[in-house]
Amino acid sequence: MKRRLLTLAAFLLVILLAACGNNDSNAESADGGNDNNNEVITVGYQKGNTINILKERGNLDEALEEAGYSIDWREFPTGSVLLEALNTNNIDFGHASDGNGVFMQSGGHDINYVASEAPYPEGVALVAKAESDIESVEDLEGKTIGVTKGGNQHYLLLEALEEAGISLDDVEIRYYKDASEGLIAFTQDEFDVYGSWDPYLAIVESQIDTRTIVNGTDFSENRTFYFATDELVNDNPEVVSIILEELQNVDQWSNENKEEVAEILAEQLGLDVEPLELANNRRTFGVESMKEEIIDSQQRLADVFYESGLLENDIQVEDAVNVEDIDLPENVD
Repeated sequence: MKRRLLTLAAFLLVILLAACGNNDSNAESADGGNDNNNEVITVGYQKGNTINILKERGNLDEALEEAGYSIDWREFPTGSVLLEALNTNNIDFGHASDGNGVFMQSGGHDINYVASEAPYPEGVALVAKAESDIESVEDLEGKTIGVTKGGNQHYLLLEALEEAGISLDDVEIRYYKDASEGLIAFTQDEFDVYGSWDPYLAIVESQIDTRTIVNGTDFSENRTFYFATDELVNDNPEVVSIILEELQNVDQWSNENKEEVAEILAEQLGLDVEPLELANNRRTFGVESMKEEIIDSQQRLADVFYESGLLENDIQVEDAVNVEDIDLPENVD
């Protein structure tokens, strides 16, 4: 059993090291540049997410070419690095998690939310080993919980503790750097409870006998957001509309072809198909407009992180929502 857990941890480490081979200054261009005179739209993505599926399907390349544009795909290891590239105009459009967005805005950087992916609450959870005596959030008092600082599992933990009436002083929160480091610490019993997110959550669940203490249902919407530069939103809003329409098209396809999506992402991530099927089966793909309730949910996350001392400055998420000039496609909710 111990050998299998260490092998799994080493496997995750290889994946993460491969993903981190790019950075904000040398992210690889996926298509080798523009061979015609069309204006180039640079799109950033992370492996394993919806824009990754869009890239592999090829429908955005075709749609932009028909509109007189070319596309340059850039891969990034994390949402924070991607948003840095967006903020410095090294890319035009990209995606990042809810936490990445509020940290970037709190740091004084300009960001433009243009849409959201559908909520994915079951894709984030706090788990304990099955033999543990921890069965509910109320049992976390006096326990050690591992999360990434400012990550979606950190937010879930804060909300769940507040709901249960447990003070932060009554638990020990330990931060881990990435999924590999967290898994090793969990297998070596450095954490009583491990906060993780898909697809790594699905990998852990498929390899280790765990008990879910709480997932994002009723606590965290666990959203991916889509962002664009000021220039793209103000000068080429029709491009944003095309991208969102093709994202929604590929999302609708993904909902109907989850096994094929798992195969695409497994190849991209170097993972087995089975955990990705597990992850896909508990989510619904879809693009949503920046409605008031979505902004309010993101504001709640920002407020919780600020009150916990994680954010530098208090922010208003609505100040970073820039969709006035964008005609949302009819198939976007």
